[in-house]
Amino acid sequence: MTTVITQRAVTPADLAPLVTACSPATLGSRFFLPGRPDPLDILQRYRRFLLDGGSVAVAGDTGDTGDTVVGLLNVVPAHPRVAELGIMVADPWQRRGIATELARSMCDSGRWAGWTIRATTQSDNAAARALLRRRGFRPRGGAERGEVRWELTMPSPEETGWNTARASAWCAAPRSSSAPRA
Repeated sequence: MTTVITQRAVTPADLAPLVTACSPATLGSRFFLPGRPDPLDILQRYRRFLLDGGSVAVAGDTGDTGDTVVGLLNVVPAHPRVAELGIMVADPWQRRGIATELARSMCDSGRWAGWTIRATTQSDNAAARALLRRRGFRPRGGAERGEVRWELTMPSPEETGWNTARASAWCAAPRSSSAPRA
């Protein structure tokens, strides 16, 4: 059988299986928490945020009726025309392109056209830094307290004619930046 990855809106039932499939290291990195975060504590503390503005990546085998939630994308409005990005992928599914596809779906959707999308990574999270850089995010300022802040201003409909392929290419296109490399 072939594993197929699809996306859909997040539901409350998606959260526990995804969060419990993440190691304490993944949860600590995603939520900037020290030590070994407890998945049940994460679910209780961050449930509302995890459900807000979210879509999930779902893996299922062809011909299989069940599916497994393997990743979560949150894009949450924080200020007028500014949103915060969060991505989490279950440990067994990391390094398989799930986060890349979730980020690509944000670019392709058209929902965030003309918005500035912000993200924060820990300075030692090389995978997250590389993903954001590939999607066109640029670091803003240096690393403070072990965190790097990233920003991407999505193209407006006028810049792309909101053509999904052109918008996605724009998100991945290199742009000059005077910001230091993180």
